[in-house]
Amino acid sequence: MRRRFGTRLRRAFQSAAAQEKESEELRDVLRRRHTRLRERSPAVELPEGRTVENSRGTFFLRELRYPLEHRHGALPLGKMLDADRQRLSELAKDPAVEHVGFDRCLFLDTETTGLSGGAGTVVFMVGMGYLDGQRLVLEQVFLRSFAEEPAALTHVAERVQQFPHLVTFVGKSFDRHRLAARMAVHKVRSQVLLAPHLDLYYLARRAWRDELPDVRLQTVEKHKLGMFRKEDLPGAAAPVAFLDWITNGSGPIDRVFEHNLLDVLSLVALLGELGRSEG
Repeated sequence: MRRRFGTRLRRAFQSAAAQEKESEELRDVLRRRHTRLRERSPAVELPEGRTVENSRGTFFLRELRYPLEHRHGALPLGKMLDADRQRLSELAKDPAVEHVGFDRCLFLDTETTGLSGGAGTVVFMVGMGYLDGQRLVLEQVFLRSFAEEPAALTHVAERVQQFPHLVTFVGKSFDRHRLAARMAVHKVRSQVLLAPHLDLYYLARRAWRDELPDVRLQTVEKHKLGMFRKEDLPGAAAPVAFLDWITNGSGPIDRVFEHNLLDVLSLVALLGELGRSEG
């Protein structure tokens, strides 16, 4: 028993060390790119936000508040409060979902430096939505430099503790693992891997796979939420935009903020639509 535990512990440390090595390699690449840039491109300003300080340092936080009457596409955000929990439970194939308190949900979406999910992939933005009375609070945590990562992750961990039921789209296989990997590197304690998790991708697939051409988020938005993105920055372009911005301030980081914002709002509206009683 002790030998197996020792083996697992050693592997965990080795994994964390490998992640930190890849992160340092990424920083080296950025430093080399920066020295090669002869002319500085026009700077792109961050959206309005503020610097937040905690025990691990500082990070950038953008905070928005929406009344539940706010429409995302054709649907008000507050429709989620009328969601039929039994239907959600059946779609999720999880009886525990029937007892979910929506005021304890954290609607979460991440933007990362890579979509393949390698060990050194850094989460540079985390969008989180949660209820505060009759309003939806939407926070966007952002790294202005890699030095802000421990503080930003600490804030995310605190929100996960405060709102312990995660709601994502493909988050079970991607977002939570990327967060957990970076938290392990910086020794940030979190329940992000263990928290109850409602991944709306699987619910949408079970509900509409025979009706829609596919169940990608933007397909579902168009057909079920009546929401059409205009000039949206594709998610695959977000890593390049961030690397350009952090290197010389030229990347369209404002469009990454907007993309992430729409993703989180869609999670809220989609929960309500998936929980709509049939008949």
